[in-house]
Amino acid sequence: MKTPHLRRFRLPTALLGLTALLTACPSNGGNGGDPPVPGAGGRLNPSRLSGQLPHWAFGNAEAALYVYSSEQLLELPEGKITAGGAVDIPLGLPDETFGLLEGCTFSGERSAPDAQIQFADILALKASGDLLGSLTETRVSDQVPLTRLYARQDATFKGTAICSDTTLGLDLSLKAGWNAVAMRPGGFSSAAPGTPVTLSFTPLAQEVVFGFKDTSPLVLRAGQPVTREVTVYQDGGVSGQIDLSTDVPGVVVTPGTLTLPSLGAQDLGKRGRGPLLRALGHLGTQAVTTNLTFSLDGNATTSNRSLNLLARQGSQTIGQATLSADIRVPSVQVGVNGPYGTATLSGYQGATLKVPLSLTPQDGLTGSVTLTLDGLPEGLSAAPLKVDLTANATTNLELPVQVAPGAALGEVHAQIGGSKVIPTSLTLQIKPARALLDVQGTPSSLTPAAQGVWVMAAYKTPTTSPFTPQVTFRRYVGSQVAAEVTLADVFGELLRVPGGDAYALSAGYSGPATTIYRLKDDGSVTRLPLSGSGGGMNMLYGKVDAQGRLWYTGVTSEEVGVIRSGLYRWDPATGKSSLIDTQNAYSSSASSLDFVASGNGRYLFYKGGYNSKPLLIDTETQAITPLSVTGGGLINSAAVSDSSQVWYETYGRLTRVNPDGTSTTFPAVDGSTVSILGLDRQQPDLLWLKGSGGIIRFGTADASSRVILTDMVQASALLPGGGLTFLTQESVGGAARSFLSTLR
Repeated sequence: MKTPHLRRFRLPTALLGLTALLTACPSNGGNGGDPPVPGAGGRLNPSRLSGQLPHWAFGNAEAALYVYSSEQLLELPEGKITAGGAVDIPLGLPDETFGLLEGCTFSGERSAPDAQIQFADILALKASGDLLGSLTETRVSDQVPLTRLYARQDATFKGTAICSDTTLGLDLSLKAGWNAVAMRPGGFSSAAPGTPVTLSFTPLAQEVVFGFKDTSPLVLRAGQPVTREVTVYQDGGVSGQIDLSTDVPGVVVTPGTLTLPSLGAQDLGKRGRGPLLRALGHLGTQAVTTNLTFSLDGNATTSNRSLNLLARQGSQTIGQATLSADIRVPSVQVGVNGPYGTATLSGYQGATLKVPLSLTPQDGLTGSVTLTLDGLPEGLSAAPLKVDLTANATTNLELPVQVAPGAALGEVHAQIGGSKVIPTSLTLQIKPARALLDVQGTPSSLTPAAQGVWVMAAYKTPTTSPFTPQVTFRRYVGSQVAAEVTLADVFGELLRVPGGDAYALSAGYSGPATTIYRLKDDGSVTRLPLSGSGGGMNMLYGKVDAQGRLWYTGVTSEEVGVIRSGLYRWDPATGKSSLIDTQNAYSSSASSLDFVASGNGRYLFYKGGYNSKPLLIDTETQAITPLSVTGGGLINSAAVSDSSQVWYETYGRLTRVNPDGTSTTFPAVDGSTVSILGLDRQQPDLLWLKGSGGIIRFGTADASSRVILTDMVQASALLPGGGLTFLTQESVGGAARSFLSTLR
């Protein structure tokens, strides 16, 4: 069915008629084609359009009225344009009218409360239904185009109409029947009959429009072409040779060229049911009707997709039509067997990613195919892979992808293809390089050393008395083991000592805890005494200052139903713990997240709890400053800088404590909840965060952020030389494996 390409201005109310028409009506009466071609006019007759068009090249033509509010074409049976360009078009009646002032507030003089009106354009078209363009009269005195306005009764309006938020000036003297008005941005004014005018024609943009009799999907098979009847409409007078093609590789259209006759040379013949009905897609003589055949060549692949039939004239596309296409050829269906049934796989810098695939022949395909992986950026490569197929069977294989050490991190969207291969998309998540750890079990913590990190590598409990556990710690630098220490009766986690050492605390499994071990990078161990109220998990959950002193919380008194806690400090010089603070409230339930320390070890931040406030502790002066939590809630993670600035996270949102005691809470970082890993030791304006998709670099100076895709982060450590080392794990065949990665 043929629908002309017309300007359409749907007017749901008369209010939109006034305000929208000023915007909708073009200043030259055009409709998006070439500039108007002026011709001789005469004196304005509002109910008739007449004059002479020079250089008219479209032969005999007819006219139609395009009514704005109903968007309808109305036949003008007596309207004629001769082959020589003579125009004589008496206007008919519109199919509907609307209230000029409906929805508007009017102030000024008027002869009636309102008037029923309609606006219209006059269009030229061929009897075959091909639209040619629009006809417009222009006032000679000021070169303003005139628009036809139909009124049901005489009426005058001189004043201002306020319609919604638009103010319009009206100077209208309307007569029952057709009128002509000048439409300017400020309003409307009548043009008097007899006003000198010129007549112009604005051609429609040249376009080929296809009207398929059958628009059902094309079912295309090898050796089975499909033929469809199509009508080709020549909008804007387009003629001559056009080239036909499709945008689907392997789908060929025949014939590949059509020659469209010149509209000026066509024999119009009888009108049948009239050009307007035909223009709206009704039965009748059409423009150019032919058959197009669609077939497949050797480049076709199986797919269900949209197919665009393209018409080109020279290098310019002048038309297209869209059909659905069901294409099946002997081919192979590719399945990407990613985790949890997805087509998303993880690759790591400097490693080979093996993409698990399943190949299933379709429609009788036999022999071999060659797989390619297309769309890979620099740093990723995959060689074509030839695969021999077994008829009626699925072949499973792995496609190797080489990830260079310097490959860009992030997501890569690629496509598996090849001859006879149904294109299949997959997503590769390129993550930081990782090193496999030689450890027993699954470590849950990392402790920074002067170089690298300490990891608990083994935990062994003897089978005979005294059953004292032995813990082995290994220091890793990259993927290499640089030192190893085995200690008895200690906890499996170490405490960072500013400067690069680490503490291992007696666990007290085989008696009172009496020792703290100080580990150095070379694996040497110094025994430090532990006496008094020290020992236990509370010390393990504390933090060490620049002097090597360990700050932690502990019980100060116990009464019936009441346990009070305070702040203690263990001194390596004496081996004893001192009670530092009882004035502030401390939680009686200790946690490994209670304290964070600045990189230089001077400042500690105690995050508080349900019955205790957050505290900033200066370990040099012993000054303790309570802080408030913006918006309530509990602090889940935090960081403190070498200059005592505190950052904390509640409900996944970041807050910074400002020097004046106020605080600033930031919007969700990258739209996700986060937890704080810490401030970089060498870049003080870099805050490391953990988000749902990986690790985030957050700039504290400008609140900028960048997400780095990683596996689930189990533990992390800030390195003295800058950067972050983190621990990830995966399960292979039921066995857990642990990996270290480092970001700078």
